[in-house]
Amino acid sequence: MTNLELKKLFESQFDVVGIIHTKKYLDEAKKMGKDVPHVDYPTIVTVGLSYPFRTIKHTKTHLAPSFYTFGSDYHSVLKKRIEVVMSNLPYSYQLGVDNHPHNERLAAVLSGVGYFGKNQLIINKDLGTYMFLGIVFIDVKLDQEFILEVTDDCGTCRKCIDACPPSALYEGGFDINKCMSHFNQTKRVLTDQEIDLNYSLFGCDICQMVCPKNINVKTNIHPEFELSGKEMVSIVDLFTDSEKVFKEKYNDMSYLWKGKTILMRNALTILNKQKNSQYNDLIEKSILKHQMPWYQETATKILGNLKKNKI
Repeated sequence: MTNLELKKLFESQFDVVGIIHTKKYLDEAKKMGKDVPHVDYPTIVTVGLSYPFRTIKHTKTHLAPSFYTFGSDYHSVLKKRIEVVMSNLPYSYQLGVDNHPHNERLAAVLSGVGYFGKNQLIINKDLGTYMFLGIVFIDVKLDQEFILEVTDDCGTCRKCIDACPPSALYEGGFDINKCMSHFNQTKRVLTDQEIDLNYSLFGCDICQMVCPKNINVKTNIHPEFELSGKEMVSIVDLFTDSEKVFKEKYNDMSYLWKGKTILMRNALTILNKQKNSQYNDLIEKSILKHQMPWYQETATKILGNLKKNKI
């Protein structure tokens, strides 16, 4: 099989495809001091699937996560599309989408899928940052790589750095512990500053929304990313449904992967911003029910604020 034939198969399912020798990826990871496991499969394919920019505002009864979670869970979507391609090939393979020990962004840069932006995201010339990444190691040796041409970079622009509320971004680097998308997905007590800064039920979109590279990008809405009606989460459901019932009700949404209690804690920060005290009774019950110190401490602090604001 030629690299062009392999490329065409993947392009039937993905918007962007880059193919390189696995050795190049492993050697570069080692050179950069990145800890990635060894892989014996000689070829690595990096794929990108676009998603559209859409915003939904919170209401007093329903809250919204980051827009990259809209539609079906992208982890499943990309895995299924990769499996469709590989079902036509006689080779063994190993795939990864987001939650795995390999470095998708490094593979994306090496294969020309995009460049590494100051916002720590891969930026593609046509799709901007609105693109999910996946990688596939394949047990087939190709004579030639397929590397896309990248001629762009962020230059002197620092819009994402200046716009980041917790100042997680800086020239030449990134402090993950300050990142809003990181701390609102981490099971720990939130600081007062983090409570005040958090604006999303899950994740953060600010560094994407201010990026000039996302102006006039191609907008592809793949069927799996059509709005499902489960993008907005009911506050009552959050605080009254069991984990099982909630997951059945909001199934196939990527914001579920950290569990319901994370969403409850983040919901509290939004209620705090809204000074919305109509759910105080439910919050009190949740503190007794959910015996997780990281949740209880944050919830107790916010409940105290909401009781002060109650009219």
